[in-house]
Amino acid sequence: MSAIPSFIYKRSNQIAMIIFVPIFALLFITIYRPFNFEHIDEDTGLLTWLNISREVLVQLITLGFIFVGMAVVAVSRWIMGIYTRKRELSYMQYISWVACEILIMALIFTIAALFTDTPKPVTTLFYNSLVKTILILLIPYVMCYIYFIWQERVAQLRHIRERLAEDETALQAAYVQIYDEKGEMRLSIRRENLVLIESADNYVCVYYLNGDKTKKSMIRNTLSRVEEHLQGTRIVRCHRSYLINLDHAKI
Repeated sequence: MSAIPSFIYKRSNQIAMIIFVPIFALLFITIYRPFNFEHIDEDTGLLTWLNISREVLVQLITLGFIFVGMAVVAVSRWIMGIYTRKRELSYMQYISWVACEILIMALIFTIAALFTDTPKPVTTLFYNSLVKTILILLIPYVMCYIYFIWQERVAQLRHIRERLAEDETALQAAYVQIYDEKGEMRLSIRRENLVLIESADNYVCVYYLNGDKTKKSMIRNTLSRVEEHLQGTRIVRCHRSYLINLDHAKI
């Protein structure tokens, strides 16, 4: 079975998930109120003992849910980080891992529901907690995965662009381009094949190697303009009418 991409569970992404999931869960629980607190009323002894209002207790329970969920995800991802140091996770293993996280949190929420929800069978409470936990976890998980994949694709594209830029620079360094008086490239040859460039009135004659033969190409331009374009290379002026490639100069 193929392994899941390693960037999914690399450390920085795991930390991002541990931070993002509780924030999303807090917003989700605050806005949609998936958990029922009907069993908490003004007559509850807990309210009297804590000397707080029902609204404050509900907020405290909500925050407790968030911290518990964050702890479960943090511990789970820490164990995953240790496990994946020497092993790879397959897709099925990763899905099973996430399912275990959901089941553990659903069990914790079921225990909390026994004290906060209206009296219901434990199986009903567990089913309700499981459905709500899936909603609370899977949505931010999917959002994180989409972001991680997008981030990885951006990094890959950046790397490809850098490689192309390096290849283009290397290609430009390996070749010599000769332009005419209008700035249009007329000849591109490997740098080591260029022998010399000779001035011929309003033209330049480019001598270069092609296999075992020396060829000549005439381009309408002045030697001064060609020399200006070739500044910084080993092709230098040795005479008012000649540019030579120092790689071919012998003493």
